[in-house]
Amino acid sequence: MPAAPSSPIDPAIGRLLTAARALDGGRAGLLQVLAAIPDPRARSRLAGPGGARRGVLAGVAGGTIGRVITGDEVDTLLFDVLGTVVDEAGSMRAEVAMALDQAGAGPEQAEELAAAWARRFAALAASIRQGAPWQSADELNARALADVLRDGPRLPEAAARHLALAGHRLRPWPDAVAALQRLARRFTTVALSNGNLSMLTSLFARAGLTWHGVLSGEMVHAYKPDPAVYRLALDRLALDPRRTLMVAAHPWDLRAAAAHGLRTACIQRAGEGEPEPSDRFDLTVPDLAALAARLLAAA
Repeated sequence: MPAAPSSPIDPAIGRLLTAARALDGGRAGLLQVLAAIPDPRARSRLAGPGGARRGVLAGVAGGTIGRVITGDEVDTLLFDVLGTVVDEAGSMRAEVAMALDQAGAGPEQAEELAAAWARRFAALAASIRQGAPWQSADELNARALADVLRDGPRLPEAAARHLALAGHRLRPWPDAVAALQRLARRFTTVALSNGNLSMLTSLFARAGLTWHGVLSGEMVHAYKPDPAVYRLALDRLALDPRRTLMVAAHPWDLRAAAAHGLRTACIQRAGEGEPEPSDRFDLTVPDLAALAARLLAAA
């Protein structure tokens, strides 16, 4: 995935990027944009160390960047939480390693067990999207963990119950708390999560994450990317999708949001999914600190 520079794009270059998109975002448009930038250092920075295959302009040619937007074009920011704001995978691995160590089962199995747990959870959530009876994220976590422990290491019952609630103890990414505080001074910031409300309440209190609003798929008995979750935000908050930015590390989440007319910002978190060549996101940044810098650049 091309790495976008964390510094704001000059408005003139932004207009050139838009012009390149008008040429279908192909190599011809890319080369015209590069040729129109007089400063060779700026050309090099935008093309990236791998030339036209990397950097901001690669996002135009390769599809990960739609049209570079500014903070003036949005009012509300909807944030995916699990994986985007908090390090779900890393936190779950640490919780599993601790539980195994305390049970004398050997923490070296933690990565494999955490991955199997995540896969089983995903399968159970998918079954709900396909019509299975509703269960909350806490309930699915407990079911998924019981399934993988059946053929895996043995944990005491109390330790398994504690581990099943690891979602309440996920750690925020290092950039998250400060970036959200900065963004909240200008925009309405709302969590839109697959986590159930009791999980999110515990998680936000422990992590020091604050919001103007919190919405959960639990409120409509659905999991993203079910359309009902995005409609929940748009309808309950009376949002204009054209002035609402969905922020997520998962391309599948952004595709579903875009289908409802929402603007999209892709946060490049390792292990959270890679964009498809056909994806078009309004912003692509490495973390939430870079998102805040980009959206607040003209403030």
